[in-house]
Amino acid sequence: MSVEHTLTDRQTPSGGQGPREVFVEVRTGPDQGLRFELPDGTTTVGTASSCGLRLTDRSVSREHATFERLPGHVRVTDLSSKNGVKYLRAKVKEALVPIGGTLSLGRVELQLVPGAQAVVASTRAGLHGLLGSSLPMRQLYAQLEKLAAGDGTALLRGESGTGKELAARALHQLSDRAKKPFVVFDCAATSHELIESELFGHEKGAFTGADRARPGAVTRAGDGTLFLDEVGELPLELQPKLLRLLESKTYRPVGGNAELRTTARILASTARDLEAMVKAMQFRQDLFFRLAVLVVEVPPLRARLEDVGALAAQFASELSGGDVPLAPATLASLQCHPWPGNVRELRNAVHRAVTLGAWEPARSASQALPSYGELVAAFERDYLKALLSRHPNVSSAAREAKIARSQFYRLLDRHGLRGGASDRDQ
Repeated sequence: MSVEHTLTDRQTPSGGQGPREVFVEVRTGPDQGLRFELPDGTTTVGTASSCGLRLTDRSVSREHATFERLPGHVRVTDLSSKNGVKYLRAKVKEALVPIGGTLSLGRVELQLVPGAQAVVASTRAGLHGLLGSSLPMRQLYAQLEKLAAGDGTALLRGESGTGKELAARALHQLSDRAKKPFVVFDCAATSHELIESELFGHEKGAFTGADRARPGAVTRAGDGTLFLDEVGELPLELQPKLLRLLESKTYRPVGGNAELRTTARILASTARDLEAMVKAMQFRQDLFFRLAVLVVEVPPLRARLEDVGALAAQFASELSGGDVPLAPATLASLQCHPWPGNVRELRNAVHRAVTLGAWEPARSASQALPSYGELVAAFERDYLKALLSRHPNVSSAAREAKIARSQFYRLLDRHGLRGGASDRDQ
């Protein structure tokens, strides 16, 4: 059972940003289960009785670190401790840790928990293609696990590139429909002229060129799952037919006379503000209410920056076929980038790095730092070092990278890694 200890009298955070309460939860060691409320200002953490947050693990120094409460973050500063402070697997002297993040003092793992957003969190570090052990992702896993037991329509909301389709697939895999079809219908990628036919199917002769009957996405889903990707792009004139499908589980193919029934579970996603579209009369209110019976929020990458290192390493492994250890400096650079394109942008950055040299430096000083080119360059350096560590000579490393040896040497020169590398071929 969790034991809660208040460090000081509660103070209301200024600025109106972030949760009203932040707790430090001890996840490992002899104090596991203790939960401390973190006030505004600076708190010293250590084993000394004078510390505001007192731990008993012997790997923790008497005055190990300070925690400074900031809007949305905690500034953690190492006080020249014996065993150091680690964040994102790297030792740090000072780090801005987002609420929900985890860090280590010696052997003790601590997590910053938003009290105002206390939600059940899974213990998983990944789920059916989703990857990340941050609090927002573990909350997502717990929600998907809970929703998988039901059969209701669910709406997955989130920015473009966050992984809404992966979350929908995970929900399908967790359900008793896992061995049934999972059919994706992209509302944004289908032309308005064909969208009804593609979704509901058509009969022979329904329109010019319909020389045979063709089943639509609803029929193909059978008693599995139908995923309507970017449902906010669905034309207004087709929305009543989708509403009927949701309410009665019936539909009619284009040119057909008979009503057909479906037993598929229907999931939908959107990156658009459907409430605003309803107010602008661009989306039916009754359809919105039917879609949003259950709502799943998929977090943007900037809300779970501690997952960036694991995601980048996983993408690099998938693309290169080998492990790519990331230097602390690379991890720090990746964490500082805002990633407006979310996980998709990160994957593209890793792909550019693994193809070696396929990046361009920042073209103007006004670009955000670190720039996209700087991030890719840091990752590229780590990838080169990983290649050299796996191969006895430059020739075999270049072969794995699928580039000429002369180009490989130029890349080594670019990153200052040439020293001794040429001797490997002797």
